[in-house]
Amino acid sequence: MSTLPETSLSLLSQSDSTSPPSKITGIVLLLALVAAALYYVSPARLTRVLVSALANVENAYLKGVENGFVLTADTEIAERLSVLQLKVSMLREISLHNFVSPLSAFYDMFNIRHSVRVLRCLAEVRGLKTIIEISHEAQLREIASESRCQCPVANRTTISLRRRNSPRSM
Repeated sequence: MSTLPETSLSLLSQSDSTSPPSKITGIVLLLALVAAALYYVSPARLTRVLVSALANVENAYLKGVENGFVLTADTEIAERLSVLQLKVSMLREISLHNFVSPLSAFYDMFNIRHSVRVLRCLAEVRGLKTIIEISHEAQLREIASESRCQCPVANRTTISLRRRNSPRSM
């Protein structure tokens, strides 16, 4: 019988000592969330995302040219791609210059204008990829309509490509 009150007293003494650490834990958690948010919108991370997105667009463009989906005579896409390559190169250079010293890297982390410029360029890169994919799909549809009765393989290729890139609705 005497063990029950001792257990109750030990639980009460522990609950008093856990109040301050829970506040400290909340503060640490809040600081961790703020640091994660700053990292997520930092120009350094966004620039890496931008460079990889541009590489994906370049690969899609080259595949489209090789397969004949994106015509080499279509200068609008080629011009936009070259302009975007130049923009990304300039933004990457700015980002690399900011990491020369720790103070400028710290300042760059809070530079909202630079983050917005990188996000705008990222939107342009993704828009160009969408245009390339649209021209690819239009060519697939055109090939399928021209050879509907002659080549059922083209119809299956079109369907499998659309299924592979579409989101699953289950």
